Amino acid sequence: MSAVGENETVKDEAELLARIRNGSPDDFGEIVRQHQGLVFSILYRYERDAHLIEDLAQDTFLKAWKALEQFDGRAPFSHWLSRIAVHVALDHLRKKQRIKKEIGFDELGEDALDWLQGEEQRDELEPGRAREILELAMRELTAEERLVLTLQEIEGKSVKEICELTDWSSAATRVRAFRARAKLKKILLKMETEKK
Repeated sequence: MSAVGENETVKDEAELLARIRNGSPDDFGEIVRQHQGLVFSILYRYERDAHLIEDLAQDTFLKAWKALEQFDGRAPFSHWLSRIAVHVALDHLRKKQRIKKEIGFDELGEDALDWLQGEEQRDELEPGRAREILELAMRELTAEERLVLTLQEIEGKSVKEICELTDWSSAATRVRAFRARAKLKKILLKMETEKK
């Protein structure tokens, strides 16, 4: 998009937000239409159930609606909304952590169990099975540990970007990422040892 196009989009968005703040709540539906793809893509990184993603997206937009007066326009609206979506995802992960169900190794399937038993078989593991093993291991992490690993390792976010999304300091982000990686490695090694 050209600089002129970007300026027009920002101007249009600012006008739309001004109308909403001045008593035209029906215009918020346009905000939802413009940004639902972004919100859904963020939430999909933390949850795979389509119905839950819809609920989380609705929660994200509701929180944005309620906090709209706090948006000061210094950063693009999409960044502000992304932060809200990340916080909704983090709250969801925390809740899930409290009520998580344990999945037994037998529910992973034979290929995944074989993979845990030996180095030579790891190369042969299907990507889907590897993802199942990783998801099982990730369930052992806290919500914050899962969040920092997802943002840094899966989404490729920089420490600065993670700080902006989470309100964590740079040092806290680096420490959380280091500890989360170490804990995940320990969990995976334990899984492998238990299956031998």
